[in-house]
Amino acid sequence: MANQDRRQNMLESAQLQIAELAEINPKTLARTDELSRDINFEDAVPHFQQMLDLYKDLNSRDISRLTIQQLQQINTASERVLALIRRVKDFELNQNTPGDVCRSLIEQVATAYDDVMNPLLLPLAFTATQATDYSRIEREAKGYHATMKKEAKELSEYMQVVRTDADNALTAVKEQAAEAGVSANAQIFIIDAEKHQKVAGNWQIATIVIASFTLLAAIAALVTAFLYQPPNTASAIQYIVAKLLVLSTLSFGVFWCARNYKAHKHNQTLNKHRANALATFSAFVEGTSEMRVKDAILLQAAQAAFSGRPTGFDGPDKESQTINPVVEILGKAMYQTPDGTG
Repeated sequence: MANQDRRQNMLESAQLQIAELAEINPKTLARTDELSRDINFEDAVPHFQQMLDLYKDLNSRDISRLTIQQLQQINTASERVLALIRRVKDFELNQNTPGDVCRSLIEQVATAYDDVMNPLLLPLAFTATQATDYSRIEREAKGYHATMKKEAKELSEYMQVVRTDADNALTAVKEQAAEAGVSANAQIFIIDAEKHQKVAGNWQIATIVIASFTLLAAIAALVTAFLYQPPNTASAIQYIVAKLLVLSTLSFGVFWCARNYKAHKHNQTLNKHRANALATFSAFVEGTSEMRVKDAILLQAAQAAFSGRPTGFDGPDKESQTINPVVEILGKAMYQTPDGTG
């Protein structure tokens, strides 16, 4: 019981001294206003600050579980710090060599930190572990872990959505680029068809003009046949040959102009057909989801755009031999199993 009372007394003494030291402001120990500019304890303030900070930390903790020896060490260290503080506060200038006494006291304060820190080291460490709420830290860590897992899952789902949107956007861009390319090629054929239409119009006018001259020449030859009678056989032959030359030349001109008109009209129709095929390509492709049908439409559009066709300038019109990809692909699709393995 006596040992318990002794421990309780040491605990109360230590708590009072710790509280007292924790309330002291080290700047008030400089005494620059009370003493002189050259003799004061301003240089001791940082050392007091270090020691008093230890007591401020210890003042906020529970020291009731410390041993008697540790409490005794706290009391001893506290009494030394308080003694140094009292000596600083009681210092007066009206004494022998006050400057030397001041400097000696400052040196004692500077060297006192180790003697104060050593007995407080174990109590500070022990009370720090007691003050730490490890269960709270564990709960917070688990909460942070759950939050991080949730955010990671949400981020993964968000990235999946972003990836899907990016793939859809890329597909849309590719489709638009393909449609733009098809439209551009269709425009090329439309421009070419308009050129052939313009040239065909010129050849049509030339055909009408030369045909009119040929008709007038034929009527004139018929009229002169009744009005003019050659005097002899040689004159008659010369007369007939001259008429034949004029009529045959005019007839060849009519034939030549008509053939060029037909050729340019043919090329106009052909290029217009190609432009229409490319212009309607997107509508047919978007109308089906079957890849084989899309491939067939693509082959047909490519064939319509790039396969060789008669131009009308190189002999009789004869259709070039073409393939039939629609029949071939749809024929293969008939043997395609539902799972796509064939």
